[in-house]
Amino acid sequence: MLSQKVVGSLRVSVARAPFMAGVRHKSDNAGEASYSEQPLYLNPHAWQGLPADRIFELHELRKTALGKKYVPNDDERRAILSTVTELGAKTKPELEYVYALDHFKERHMNNTPVNLRGLPPQKTGIQVIKQGETPHQQRKIDILNTVSAYEMPLLAKFRQEYKPVSNKEAPITLRFSDDFSEESSSFNRKVTLSCNLADLELNEQQQRKFKILSGQRFNHETNEIKIASDAYPEATQNARWLAETFEKLLTHAKDLTDDLADVPIDTRHTQAQASYRKKAQKHEFPEAWKRPQDAPASKFQIVQKLVEKVKDQKDKEYMKSFTP
Repeated sequence: MLSQKVVGSLRVSVARAPFMAGVRHKSDNAGEASYSEQPLYLNPHAWQGLPADRIFELHELRKTALGKKYVPNDDERRAILSTVTELGAKTKPELEYVYALDHFKERHMNNTPVNLRGLPPQKTGIQVIKQGETPHQQRKIDILNTVSAYEMPLLAKFRQEYKPVSNKEAPITLRFSDDFSEESSSFNRKVTLSCNLADLELNEQQQRKFKILSGQRFNHETNEIKIASDAYPEATQNARWLAETFEKLLTHAKDLTDDLADVPIDTRHTQAQASYRKKAQKHEFPEAWKRPQDAPASKFQIVQKLVEKVKDQKDKEYMKSFTP
């Protein structure tokens, strides 16, 4: 049976080395008792009952001593978890650091920000410092990197060959926009529906009625209809409204009970758009107007002269190594 022996106070200096207090082991040979002294920080099973700051001190010493060979065991886990009551008390101990429980599936910190309290515990080996959100942000990045390294490659088993769909099978195109700002902004919730009339497989009378019903939404140059909506707070709601509206438009266009033969097709909006684009074209500056000789000459070129001088000097020094 192992006996526990803790020497020294919790606040003594390193020179007195309280963490070197040993644990006495008995020999397995009957009738003989050989004792060996081992540092306390290497025996986590003897940490039970110590104060929280003492346990954390021994834990850090064990990690430092073992280095890359450090592996937490059940004795160390139970000793650290035994400090939960003390850390959760109203009068919390003044620790110089806060330790995020590593591989223990729990986290107890005395510096958790108010906006992060009550969140599920994070499993990580990153030590948490007292101030700022940097460790919490770093923890999120570390978790994402872990998911990218170990979980995302497993998605390869769901891989499927991409087979593009022809315009005849899916004539409608829905375009969504996202600028990574608020989802409720008009830009993010806006959806645009476009469709080419040739992909709808309508006869001439149905195409004519479709153009009339589309009105200014139809472009007679590209033979394409375009409808946009941002009336609803969600982009999916706008997409659904566009699909339902287009379906109603197509249904009325196919119904030739009233083919609107007496209604002319209005193309003035397309002509106006073409005229506006033509006026908005950039005009080239006439070559005859370009007179570089009349440009004001720069009075001082000190920087340029210094740069050229340094370049010449460097080139000469470099060439000396090749010149006999």
